[in-house]
Amino acid sequence: MKLEERTTGCYTETMNRAGFTLIELVMVIVLLGILAVYAAPKLGSISTVKASAFADKLRADIRYAQTLAMSSGMRYRIYVNTAPSPASGYAVVNDSNADGWGTTGAGEYAKDPSGSGNLSVTLNTGDYTGITISPAATIEFDSLGKPTLGGGTVLTVSPGGATVTITAQTGAVN
Repeated sequence: MKLEERTTGCYTETMNRAGFTLIELVMVIVLLGILAVYAAPKLGSISTVKASAFADKLRADIRYAQTLAMSSGMRYRIYVNTAPSPASGYAVVNDSNADGWGTTGAGEYAKDPSGSGNLSVTLNTGDYTGITISPAATIEFDSLGKPTLGGGTVLTVSPGGATVTITAQTGAVN
């Protein structure tokens, strides 16, 4: 008889400790709601997050142009266009056929390292809707990786105001 009482006693204790009460669950949900109200405004908008990611892509593409200039022995340029015509965005080009920088013939656009054609980005379309770059600029790197044009340029990506800086003497991109 004592064995049954112990088993029943343990069983009852285990059942009492095996979960949360309704009051505890409601309190946790209320606390999570309060935290969400304070944390959500600090996370920033989606467009600001996209602009920050785009600034990282722009930095990487400028460094890529610099690397291409050093590895090929040719000058490479990044044209940053802020006007709607021909298109707001940027392109990485070279002058491989020596016909001047005003025209970009076949083979003069840098290949996109992701394998998707020419390295040219158009803003205000697709993933880049609402993102702008200022000011318009031309940045050119020589075979040593130094900027011969556009050294000291500071590009601002909006919204959010992320900046991309090309150092004048070294060509470092920050």
